[in-house]
Amino acid sequence: MTPRPYFDEKGRVLPFDQLMQLEKIDDRTFRSVSKAYSPTGGENGTYGGHVYAQAAWAAAQTVDEGFLIHNITGWFTLGGRPQEHFVYSVHKIRDGYNYCTRSVTVTQAAEKGTMFTCTCSFKREEGSPFEYQDKVDLKKKYKDVLQGREDDPMEHPAAPSQDSEWFRETYLPEHPDHYNPIGGLHLRKVDMRKYNEPRAPIDRRQLTFYSPRGSLPLPTAPYPPESNVTAVLSLTREANLHACAHLYASDRNSLFILPNHLGLSRKYTRMASLSHTVIFHVGIRDLLMLPEPRINHPNSDPTLFDEDPSTICNLEEYGKGDKDGRKWFVQESWFSRSSGGRGLHHSRLWDYSSGVHIATTIQDGLIRFKPGTRL
Repeated sequence: MTPRPYFDEKGRVLPFDQLMQLEKIDDRTFRSVSKAYSPTGGENGTYGGHVYAQAAWAAAQTVDEGFLIHNITGWFTLGGRPQEHFVYSVHKIRDGYNYCTRSVTVTQAAEKGTMFTCTCSFKREEGSPFEYQDKVDLKKKYKDVLQGREDDPMEHPAAPSQDSEWFRETYLPEHPDHYNPIGGLHLRKVDMRKYNEPRAPIDRRQLTFYSPRGSLPLPTAPYPPESNVTAVLSLTREANLHACAHLYASDRNSLFILPNHLGLSRKYTRMASLSHTVIFHVGIRDLLMLPEPRINHPNSDPTLFDEDPSTICNLEEYGKGDKDGRKWFVQESWFSRSSGGRGLHHSRLWDYSSGVHIATTIQDGLIRFKPGTRL
């Protein structure tokens, strides 16, 4: 049986918890239920962020209550097949008091071998006598590209299936009925031309906003957590699903930043993720993905909401967000190096309203250009 599609016949898109759903085969083996996002409708394999996030979610099924993922590095070895399930085999490396570690190997067609492998580290919540981070006012720093939309990220266009000139100028005109919304999240890409044009490629940036579709399980017991920052939380295993939503967003069109910022969008011949690392700097309070209000935005494809009315977002309770009550995070991305058929992508994940730096990512990717290509 083929995996469940990530949108239905009415164009309604799966919420994140359904996208990540796993079938348990045994205590250490799990199988995906939903189809992984497939850019351009299947011609280019599956989105790496899907297997990346779902591998972490599979690993989370094997740790005790109270452990939240804080670090994951994954290696992509084979392209994904959209019509096949992913099978996740979790291996226990160590269970400590404050930290525990798992490795995950992922296969589709068994005879093809391992397509992805990762190492995940989980830790218990703990306080700190101080917090220190780079202070960035995103609205001020990027005012030239956010102006007029700074309080409603949904007004920015959806992140494209493939962030390339070929996709925009060749594929879409040849496929006028193209409809392929990414599952699980709302992802909006900011037009950065006003910010980037006067800058050198290495100083250019890309902002991508993301917000969850649907409603994720409550991550703490009791809930909501006390406002006292020194209070010890009793985390449920479901806390990791909120972290996985950030992981899912972290790889979206990442390597395309290299040719785009170099002005070589039509000059590359091959591109693929090799390894991807995400390090979370915060606990569940700052990773929390608040429920999506049941208000369909005219600029976005609708969500396939669960019929359970308890998942409806109470706007007064959840406070800050856009005019509809959505809470947004934003990925700030750039690249620092390209040589030897590879490129290095970096990003910081921010809570857009509070300015908290929640995670750092680094990705090593394969990127090859046509012979004779020059800057």
